Amino acid sequence: MKYCLLIVFSLLTIASCKKVEVPQSKQEKLRASDWRVDTIMITYLDTNGADSEIVGAWKRYENGVETYNRPSCYNDDMIKFKENFSGTHVTGAESCVSNEPNFVDFTWGFRDADTKFYIYGLYNMFGVDVNADILYFQDEEFSFAYRNKIKRNSTATDSITVKTTYKLKKK
Repeated sequence: MKYCLLIVFSLLTIASCKKVEVPQSKQEKLRASDWRVDTIMITYLDTNGADSEIVGAWKRYENGVETYNRPSCYNDDMIKFKENFSGTHVTGAESCVSNEPNFVDFTWGFRDADTKFYIYGLYNMFGVDVNADILYFQDEEFSFAYRNKIKRNSTATDSITVKTTYKLKKK
């Protein structure tokens, strides 16, 4: 009788055990897939720092119709987030600029309880070292925004502050 109870108790214990799934961290989610730039939005800020105009970075006019199509040279690009906070931008076969390297290495990471994101060394894509706020982070996509100064035009000596927002999607 003791053995029967022991066997029944053991079977009930085994049957009631479920594997507890630990959610992946943001770092693990980034490393698990390749990513691509989906959209870029530029917000021009007024002198008080408030939004004054928002423009899609890939805004184009084709036959008088406004579109936001990503340039074809970005379609084959991949961003790979690797272990030890290193990464590689694979620029793909179609280059966006002349003499574009096939691979660009960068460093990345999170700060402030994973609410801020940085990418250093990816100048061919961002033009600056990025220290950004994460706007949202989901399994299939995430978005971040950072502020930087740009010249008003190619001959200007003064600059304006813009907020650039990127949305990356799993490739």
